[in-house]
Amino acid sequence: MFTDRSPGRGPDPEADDLLIRAAMEQAAEGAPALPDLVPVALVQGRRRRNRARAAVGAGVTGVVALGVFGAVVSMWSPDGGTQPAQTWSSASQTTTVSPPPSPAATATPRPVPTPVHIEPTPGETSMADLPPAERARQEEFQQQAAALLDELLPGRLGTVRPVDLAVNRYQAGRDGNTYPLVFSVRPRGAPGGATPADPPCRDIPSKGLRCRSATLPGGITVRNVTTAEEAKESPTVTDVELRFSYGFSTVRLSVGGDHSSMVSAPVTVDQLVAVARDSKFLKLVKYADGHPMEDKEHSVRGG
Repeated sequence: MFTDRSPGRGPDPEADDLLIRAAMEQAAEGAPALPDLVPVALVQGRRRRNRARAAVGAGVTGVVALGVFGAVVSMWSPDGGTQPAQTWSSASQTTTVSPPPSPAATATPRPVPTPVHIEPTPGETSMADLPPAERARQEEFQQQAAALLDELLPGRLGTVRPVDLAVNRYQAGRDGNTYPLVFSVRPRGAPGGATPADPPCRDIPSKGLRCRSATLPGGITVRNVTTAEEAKESPTVTDVELRFSYGFSTVRLSVGGDHSSMVSAPVTVDQLVAVARDSKFLKLVKYADGHPMEDKEHSVRGG
């Protein structure tokens, strides 16, 4: 294409633009129309935004699921029970279990009564003269017997304590009065431990004796003796005693009054029999019969 310009005239910019545009239109004539790119760009933008939201949602769901799993692990155990709360760290993947609470005390132990010390008289022996092992055994028996008698006897007697002179000696006291107790399981001196015949249980008014019989579990017959002692120009002091045979032994349980202050034993016959009927008391008797702690009796028993 040539332009026709008159000689001597300069370039015409506007005419040039028209010529160039006309040339381009002629060259593009017959070519297909260009597609519209705007709708395509909008669609691709929406897809990329949805993918980003889906990725964020999946991450959040994973964190929530991990938290729920941790809670389930902390509450379940293979044996079907529950376990203490646990803390989980994704960095260390270690589990810390809180220690179980310490069990509470089920019962308050009874205080151990302090033994009463009595100096032996000249020629008399005491538990201090025993071999160490035997002394420890008898002291343990005394502690159990004193605690049981303190539980079973009436409270007005006062606290029952062992006496360190002999395994069969105990003492109680209250309001300034002292009451001696004897709990003896002595092997019988008869050949083979046979039970000698008891004299008839009868009252002896001249001696202040009153005898009653009772039956313990297992058909054991006990003799309950109440002794009333009169002093000159003083009131009567009453002692209560219970005897029966068990195995190869003679069992004696007695509560004496305070003869220095002339106060009778604050225990009735029925209360003494109730102690002898208690299964825990008979259990101590059974042990002492099978594991003697006293010498064989030599005196003849009387009614």
